[in-house]
Amino acid sequence: MNTIRLVTALMETEMSSAEIPYLRGSMIRLSDDDPLFHNHNVDGFNYVYPLVQYRRINRCPAVIGINRGGDALLRLLEKAENFSLQLGNRNVKVDAVTIRTEQVPVVCQEGVAYTYSISRWLPLNRDNYQTYQRQEALVDRISMLEKILIGNILSFAKGVRIFFESPVECRILELASTGLIQYKEVELMSFSAKFRCNVRLPELVGLGKAVSMNHGVVNCIK
Repeated sequence: MNTIRLVTALMETEMSSAEIPYLRGSMIRLSDDDPLFHNHNVDGFNYVYPLVQYRRINRCPAVIGINRGGDALLRLLEKAENFSLQLGNRNVKVDAVTIRTEQVPVVCQEGVAYTYSISRWLPLNRDNYQTYQRQEALVDRISMLEKILIGNILSFAKGVRIFFESPVECRILELASTGLIQYKEVELMSFSAKFRCNVRLPELVGLGKAVSMNHGVVNCIK
């Protein structure tokens, strides 16, 4: 069975959603500019799936590391005991971090369905936004988003070096636009959705754009 190693570090201090970019900046500095923590290379942005992702869980800062990203996160936390986060204008000392390490299956199976929610999902870019807007019927818009969601899942799987033998199937059950967000100087539509899929996905991983910055976060609906 295909699995990924997932390391979740939850820091015992409060943080607002607006401070997530500062959390990322603090972790980059603590890591001595390790590329896994910022997903850039010498030529600029590295267009591969981010193996370190930044979250806000129960109002607290959290960092998720996948495979090599999890190893890098554990190394950082081992050497940076009682560290501080520079969250904008405030410096916050982190006295305690709860670390969870787990092997999580990622499998695609015919005839099996899992139900998920996805929040702050950014499925559209500048080009396919125009195509989306030209779709007059809601069913056509949802069909387009389902195909994009399948592509997002395949990109995630490729990024963690998992390849499925069965075709990925997705059905969006509920969809709501949550407004526009600014991403790389472009306004993008953000969605929340409930979907059913034949892929077993890990909790809290991201799908779509800006997944390292708390977008496209997946949660399983039991």
